[in-house]
Amino acid sequence: MEKLEIKPELTSKMFEVLGGMWITGCVKTASELNIADHLMHGPKTISSLAQETDSQEMQLYRIMRALSSVGIFEELDSKTFALNDLGATLLTGVPGTVKDFVLANMSEHFPAFADLTYSVKTGKVPFEHVHGMNLWDYYKKYPELAANFGRGMTGLSGMELQGIIQTYDFTPYKTIVDIGGGNGIMMYAILNSSSESSGIIFDEAHVIEKTIQLIPENLKARCSVATGSFFDKVPEGADLYTMKWIIHDWNDEECIKILKVCYDAMPKGATLLIIDAVIPDESQNQPHIAKLLDIVMMACITGRERTANEFKKLVEKAGFTFHRVIDIGTEAKSIVECKKI
Repeated sequence: MEKLEIKPELTSKMFEVLGGMWITGCVKTASELNIADHLMHGPKTISSLAQETDSQEMQLYRIMRALSSVGIFEELDSKTFALNDLGATLLTGVPGTVKDFVLANMSEHFPAFADLTYSVKTGKVPFEHVHGMNLWDYYKKYPELAANFGRGMTGLSGMELQGIIQTYDFTPYKTIVDIGGGNGIMMYAILNSSSESSGIIFDEAHVIEKTIQLIPENLKARCSVATGSFFDKVPEGADLYTMKWIIHDWNDEECIKILKVCYDAMPKGATLLIIDAVIPDESQNQPHIAKLLDIVMMACITGRERTANEFKKLVEKAGFTFHRVIDIGTEAKSIVECKKI
């Protein structure tokens, strides 16, 4: 038998893969220190950045040098750093920012990624194993982290909202319910694109308390809220129901329960849009962001990302007719359109 020998270039490639974790640690530090915000109005020397962030100059330089080497920020002459387009994704509070999502993933979520073998061996959730409670109870216990996670979800919404609005025509629908609608950012986008529609943002009471304060003045006449659990009851009688990044949070049994609650609330002829990542059914050995998002689900909650065929089976078990999958221009989201016939 020929002796197995690993080629040096493959060892180097795997070393690069591991380097992703090291860079992500640097991204977390840059996020915690608000480096992008400090560079927003122009380049700064490392000594200025260190002083403004109350940091050690040499250690901060090493972090910034590593980030700039992979295109996150730009190192100029004399240890001066500038904000570039990729670094700008770490700005605070701007549409499309990933800063808050980075902080959630590299803080409370991170230990779960180091415990994936627990999931593979037991079928259970690493986050629960590490923290002693599920993600939702954890965020109820630590509301400041829940608020950050919510901001993270809002930041990520920027990359798909435009695609949703440009791809799907909401104007035929008189009443739209967004289930698990959170702070309402998707509903506001929908109503701004469909001037004759009215909307209801549905979520748990502690979420809606804040949502009420966020409804834009120009939409208050057409946008209302409702509270409850989508495991029990959702607003009845609308002709369109939407769920963005909801179904992927739950296992099949839980999803079917949620979907049946929606089905019972919907009149015949109504439409349900499930807005989630969809893994291509025929994609063996091909990269796709949904395959990585699926690992996030495995690490943190009972849910998973699904293929189009898996979505079809799921919605049909709840009574819906699967209609189509609509590409909105990003692998992170597609629209699964279903009908109550």
